[in-house]
Amino acid sequence: MGLILFELLDIEQKYVQGELPVNVFKNLKFKIDKPKNIGIIGPSGSGKTSLLNIIGLIEKPKSGKYFYKNLNCLLFNNIEKTEFRKKNIGYIFQNNQLLEDFTVQENIALPLILNGESYKTACKKALSFLKLFGLENRIKFKPGLLSGGEQQRVAVARAMIKKPLILLADEPTGSLDDITAEIVFKNITDLSKKNNTLTIIATHNIKFISKLDVCYKIDRGQLIEI
Repeated sequence: MGLILFELLDIEQKYVQGELPVNVFKNLKFKIDKPKNIGIIGPSGSGKTSLLNIIGLIEKPKSGKYFYKNLNCLLFNNIEKTEFRKKNIGYIFQNNQLLEDFTVQENIALPLILNGESYKTACKKALSFLKLFGLENRIKFKPGLLSGGEQQRVAVARAMIKKPLILLADEPTGSLDDITAEIVFKNITDLSKKNNTLTIIATHNIKFISKLDVCYKIDRGQLIEI
């Protein structure tokens, strides 16, 4: 039996809406043996964001296990969760979550600074990512001065700059026009392959599915490979 890189085992998650419990996942299983680009599709409310949040250690399931290599991630305390996320996980949030008081360059550089790089070195590396994502003319802009599509590209660059072991992308091209979406999607998948990153992309954009290594559909609380 080969090494399992990543595994969710018997994950159960539920919420309460009004007075009624809503089961999101029931005994969900998800196992990956090596870094690859993975798509997750499903209708709104099916649990795509919840799945990413569980993997990103933002949301804790009601029960189940989560292993990354030999680490049982659901046993981490809050400090250990923060350290694991800081070092290993890049997250492209659906609402971007950029820091309004920082420039575009500083937003992208921040993950490197938090991991010990100097401000000068981190900002220099951020500049190359600004160019890659077509934002070199927005270096000193604050997020509030950017369009929605530009903000989304900043969020993508920020998540990828530290070469994370796991990249979680929640609708990473949702605010982009078709041409820019193609470019950004290619940047994400190409960089992920280059950096040997396990990338999990939640998307509604069916035309991108064929460009991923494998795709799963969330169906009645389970992941079904398609």
